[in-house]
Amino acid sequence: MAFLQWDREDVGKWIESLGYSHYTAIAAHVRELLGVSEPVWNRSLADYPRDDMGLFLERKSQTGELADALTLTQFLKERQPC
Repeated sequence: MAFLQWDREDVGKWIESLGYSHYTAIAAHVRELLGVSEPVWNRSLADYPRDDMGLFLERKSQTGELADALTLTQFLKERQPC
């Protein structure tokens, strides 16, 4: 189970071996278009949260009426400290 020790490059090589050679480049371009930073897989919980757009898209990735109805403006209002 060596794959449990893979880093980002190892995963990219594996994806390429499956025939998705442009996957990592496409993902990078999509993040760039959306203004989303690349997620850090080993980020500490003590670190500051990720950028707002990344967190918003994470919430929107859920299914259901609440996620479908959520707008960026609503999300940003929820994130503001009281």
